[in-house]
Amino acid sequence: MVNTIIVGGGITGLQLGALLANDGEKVLVLEKSPRLGGRAVVINKNDFLVDYGIHLIRFGPESSISHTCRQLGHEIEYAPLGTSWVLDEDGKIKVFPTGKKAFLTSRFFTTREKIKAAQLIGKIRRGAFSEELKEKSVKQWLDENNVKGGLRRYFHLVSASMMVCPFIERASVGEMFANMQKVLQSGISVMYPRGGWQPLIELFKNKIEEQGEVRLKSTVTRLNTEGNKVTGVYVEDEFIPGEKVVLSMPSFELPSYLPDRVPNEYVEKCKHNNPTAGIVLDYGLKEKISDLDGLCYMYEPKSFGMFTSNIDPSLAPEGKQLLTWLQPVDNKKVKEKQWAKKQHQYLENKLFNFFPRLENAIEWQRTLYLPVVDGTEVNVNQIKEKRPSAEVPGVDNLFLVGDSISAPGAGGDVGHEAVHVTHETIKKSQ
Repeated sequence: MVNTIIVGGGITGLQLGALLANDGEKVLVLEKSPRLGGRAVVINKNDFLVDYGIHLIRFGPESSISHTCRQLGHEIEYAPLGTSWVLDEDGKIKVFPTGKKAFLTSRFFTTREKIKAAQLIGKIRRGAFSEELKEKSVKQWLDENNVKGGLRRYFHLVSASMMVCPFIERASVGEMFANMQKVLQSGISVMYPRGGWQPLIELFKNKIEEQGEVRLKSTVTRLNTEGNKVTGVYVEDEFIPGEKVVLSMPSFELPSYLPDRVPNEYVEKCKHNNPTAGIVLDYGLKEKISDLDGLCYMYEPKSFGMFTSNIDPSLAPEGKQLLTWLQPVDNKKVKEKQWAKKQHQYLENKLFNFFPRLENAIEWQRTLYLPVVDGTEVNVNQIKEKRPSAEVPGVDNLFLVGDSISAPGAGGDVGHEAVHVTHETIKKSQ
């Protein structure tokens, strides 16, 4: 008998497992794939350490994952990002404003727009916006406030990157402001963990294995319940008993595991939770083509990326360079193969315009068409209050964790926050 079975060895399942192990619990993590990390998995390709898409840590030392690591006695060493740049709609490369000075000096805004930007950013920093804005779209707010030009393009790109949702007609402006407020108050936007993500995955795994176990290639087929209580799981035909079960996966996958007696309202929240999706382009370059060490944006198509090895040189062989790029797309469209391939080609041609030396420097490249980048798109129908809770009603000792439950943040940050929400929920239930 183990104290807690965690179904899914993604980054949130591993974090939660490590915290529970730190509490003295015997934890068993069951991961269906041959690798740990889920959407934070790292591969070694020709001595390049490549993330599964862009994986930055919002708020750096002030982040939830940093808090998790401190509880485990570990401090994450961060590599800060430099100046951000944008290939604007006029084809010119400009500073993309992320700090006070850049807002005043960037050619992204006209003089009049800089004044309006200063006023709006001040209001966001003070939290001078109502809760009702959570159910208002970014587009609706921009239209109502007559926000045009560079300032409109700025908020559109913030929605595309911070919210991983370029669809401003459905992205929640209230949730966007809440995330911007935290960035403005902390003074930290995003950072990258030195050495990449693999050391963090190993940290959590090792903590779990102090008195528990992590099993790969172990697919959970169903849960076992007695009365109104979960008592374990089945891996194929093997029954594994456990006092508690935590499901670490996008919530839309959960109804297949849930008993019929779970309230329909909760099941519907899980089933209809719409994830973010994206096209990811990774390039291993045989030579260094750029010194840019911050995030880079394109206005068309709305996308962003970075030379990861400029931020952490250990991720690429000496003299070479690693570039990764993400275009958030509709999760239904990314499944249409012809559309996705055509969009990939369009994005790549735009990248060749942004970085003229890129095409001839490619040693290898990888394209990913990801139906799930983050477990939830923070739109007006999927704000924090409308997502499923960490505790599953109707079944005792069954919990959820991951980036599609009711936790603060946007993008991957929801998952890191969810770790602490679920951890506290479990502690209170005992």
